[in-house]
Amino acid sequence: MDESVTTRRIVKLAHRNGLHLTPIQLLVKAVSDHSAVVRVHFGGKSANARSAMELMLLGATFGANLDLEASGVDAESALSAAEAVLSATVD
Repeated sequence: MDESVTTRRIVKLAHRNGLHLTPIQLLVKAVSDHSAVVRVHFGGKSANARSAMELMLLGATFGANLDLEASGVDAESALSAAEAVLSATVD
């Protein structure tokens, strides 16, 4: 039985310097611990959350609303991990 789920949520980017190297590294690590495929949508662009380069090219700034989408058996858990990284105020 296939228990694959697709789920979405909007997260406000809390990093003062936007989506830069430090939060990107933390995000890639957080989602890599899950089997779900996680994508980040912003400004008409989409990035695989396991790709630092794709995430950097989004150009998301402080306070941006990021649309997170995850597909897979642990989609909810993967989104929670991604949200924890992106909504944290530590830079």
